[in-house]
Amino acid sequence: MLQNFTKYAGIVQTLIGLLGQFAPSVLGWLMGAQATGGNVFNVLSGAALSYLGFKGTQNAQRTGAQVIGGLNGLVGLLGAFGVNNLAGLQMNAGWGSTIVNLLIGAWGLYSGFVKKTAGATAH
Repeated sequence: MLQNFTKYAGIVQTLIGLLGQFAPSVLGWLMGAQATGGNVFNVLSGAALSYLGFKGTQNAQRTGAQVIGGLNGLVGLLGAFGVNNLAGLQMNAGWGSTIVNLLIGAWGLYSGFVKKTAGATAH
């Protein structure tokens, strides 16, 4: 599950950031008018996750899932409470981006903190 999170959530998050920056009308109905801060966050954190998923060690993947999952969860929670700007950068602009951040955050934290059971390690 950990490697799946780092690979696929990273790809999805990178695509969301790129679409938000270069083709905002594609996801505008869902994500709202996402500003540059949110797009940069999505591209950078998504690229980092994807790199860890394809090239990183299991420990690096775990740390990446915990940190980036936690950051996404924090951005999602702040958006849910109406805090959409961090240090002058707009991070969330709509309910869709808040939900996406919360989902990626929850998936990352779960993947990063849940240990494999002994039966799950044998493939």
